[in-house]
Amino acid sequence: MKTITTEQELTENLKTLEYYLVNGNEDQSEKTTSLVKGGTCFVAYQTEGEIRFAPSRFIGYVKNTLDKHDRNSTKHGSQTNQAISKVLSNQPVPNKKLESEYKRYCTNLGISPNKTGAFGHERKFWLLKLDTDFEENLEMTGEFPEGKIVERKHKARERNSKVTQIAKSNFKTKHGRLFCEICDFDFQEHYGELGKDFIEAHHTIPVSEMTEGDTTQPEDIALLCSNCHRMVHKRRPWLSMKELRKIKKTAPNNC
Repeated sequence: MKTITTEQELTENLKTLEYYLVNGNEDQSEKTTSLVKGGTCFVAYQTEGEIRFAPSRFIGYVKNTLDKHDRNSTKHGSQTNQAISKVLSNQPVPNKKLESEYKRYCTNLGISPNKTGAFGHERKFWLLKLDTDFEENLEMTGEFPEGKIVERKHKARERNSKVTQIAKSNFKTKHGRLFCEICDFDFQEHYGELGKDFIEAHHTIPVSEMTEGDTTQPEDIALLCSNCHRMVHKRRPWLSMKELRKIKKTAPNNC
């Protein structure tokens, strides 16, 4: 495979890597987090005060994908490191601050960083400042201190998780309808057929607190209206159901 020669080719691969992390299927997400966990040299790319990390051995090849990466029998870090160094006009170097940020990034993604890079080598970094974030990230609200990648990942889980459907089904079987567990708001009651079976799912265990191998169970899902869901995320750490109920109960003009 050809190695990158322009910063645009580099940023295209950063976007691809983020897509796998957030919107990829289980296999794609697992492979991508393994690349992040096992890398030695990384491009630390900064945008809007947030730093994310991409392993050089993946992003150094033109228009790389996980399938291409798996089939590339000649891939080697020396090739991609040389290519990225030419594009960014500097060599990767150890950096204590970026090392600390890298470990925090891994933790927020729900993975445990290795103690060192591959074969015991010290991790090294390039620093790249992006003028603007990727379009998908610009749509995020910025309510997650861990970063927009974690926010996208959390919202993707809430939209797509099969366990969410099980939680909704179990709740409806028990109560006969779907309503907010905090304020009792019933979308069907207020919006008729349009609101039938609609409710938002809140994963009570954040992505950043999950460890490798953790899976979400139906009992980890809380069913909330849109307002209560946003209020849960207003503080860090997230408010518990009990805490939000207490706040709502004691709020002025509560009805």
